[in-house]
Amino acid sequence: MGGVAGHAGLFSTAADLAALGQVLLDRKNKSGNHSDLPLRAETVSEMTRLQTAGLDSRRGLAFMLWQPDPESSGNPFSQRAFGHTGFTGASLWIDPDRDLVVALLTNEVYNGRQNRKIQALRIGTHKAIMNVLRDL
Repeated sequence: MGGVAGHAGLFSTAADLAALGQVLLDRKNKSGNHSDLPLRAETVSEMTRLQTAGLDSRRGLAFMLWQPDPESSGNPFSQRAFGHTGFTGASLWIDPDRDLVVALLTNEVYNGRQNRKIQALRIGTHKAIMNVLRDL
């Protein structure tokens, strides 16, 4: 594609990503009042339905789905969780079972593209959030 693709990642503020996550969560749970958005619950269901049966990676349309691999960003969440991670480190995960949206903005490539360690930060952050929620 000559370096141009329509899946560039997540570029916004944490508040805007969290708002998008809330809309997706509401649509997944068929709740909330976001009548100004043309996104139906059926659309989110299709986007978060397993589309890669038989492959190593569990993906929907535009989203990664929960995986049993403890090194997966979404693993600390429930099995209905779905999300997206960006190359720079940004991520958005939605957990319908816990009514939870997690938006994490980072810029790991600021210091270069070698020796990347963002996956450990994502997993550690997600585990820390889940530990805090379990203790409430």
